[in-house]
Amino acid sequence: MKKKFLSLETYRAFAALMIAAIHFDLNSPLVNHQLASGHFVQFFFTLSGFVIYFNYRDKVKNFENIKHFVKKRFFRLYPLHIFFLILFLIIEIVKFLAVNYLNVDVNSNVFVENNYLSFFANIFLLHTFLIDYTFNTPSWSISAEFYTYLLFAFLIIFNSRYKLSFLVIAVIFLIRMNDGINFGSPNSAYRSFLDCIYGFYWGVIFCKLYIILENNKYFLKYKNFLSLILIFFTFFSIINFKEHQLFLLPVIFGCLIFNSCDLDRKSILGKFICNKFFVYLGTISYSIYMSHLFVFWFINNFLKHILNLKTFVDNDNFNKLDLNVFQSSLLVVFCYFVTIIFSHFSYKYIEKKYNKF
Repeated sequence: MKKKFLSLETYRAFAALMIAAIHFDLNSPLVNHQLASGHFVQFFFTLSGFVIYFNYRDKVKNFENIKHFVKKRFFRLYPLHIFFLILFLIIEIVKFLAVNYLNVDVNSNVFVENNYLSFFANIFLLHTFLIDYTFNTPSWSISAEFYTYLLFAFLIIFNSRYKLSFLVIAVIFLIRMNDGINFGSPNSAYRSFLDCIYGFYWGVIFCKLYIILENNKYFLKYKNFLSLILIFFTFFSIINFKEHQLFLLPVIFGCLIFNSCDLDRKSILGKFICNKFFVYLGTISYSIYMSHLFVFWFINNFLKHILNLKTFVDNDNFNKLDLNVFQSSLLVVFCYFVTIIFSHFSYKYIEKKYNKF
């Protein structure tokens, strides 16, 4: 029976909402702040390593188990990915028709990055190896994560102890320290895959530590206090760490997950983090992560081209809605609201349907 760490569901929700903030390209302090960061994708990777190891450490022992594990992970990720890939393909076709037959200006070149190669890369979950963002931009991480699952399934058969995990981390660290591109840069071809493995295996290591110490009286006594300290330190690190310091982020994420995965729900911190609404947002966080860009594109273009709201051209030659801060903030709230509602239904009718496999 899988264990659901309620606090981690809330963390997952917060991470998804902060990534959405990056793509809600509006003049509002609700999204233009330092916690709106792509580093939360690395948090997802570390979290996946922790949860996957905890739930599957004793279940993957032979190649038949690998087959079952890969099938479950595939149907966890792929149906929603393919759904949004089709939606973004339709968007590209609509843009093509708008440019060529209605003389409408669009902010990106039609079928350039989103071409035949990138489409088939998305079909086979290989788009993490592309340099450019394509179609549903956030989905590059789904590609990286799926192949990390494959690696994990094969490696855990041969050795589930610390040595192999540290070896994987050390090898990737040495490769990435010397290739001139910062850790966590998503549009960096194979490096995004390596970074996923790096974060994932830090999650595995901290899960192993948790399994050893979960009933330790000192750990139980101080974990809530340490969790609060680590929440603030995690925020500080995301905001302030640069260049090679970024390699420490999965370690910090792992510390936070390790200390607060099983909070005392009777405590003030536990009651706040594990409340039902936050936990539900975590439950649908994959849908939030995958749907928010489509929601924003649809709302943004509806306001520009159907309601004909005033626009302006920014320094990057992008056509944007001309809204003041208050109007932008209202639109951000609306985009979040629609994203959550949309995600509720995509979770119910797509994710849950295929999670049965």
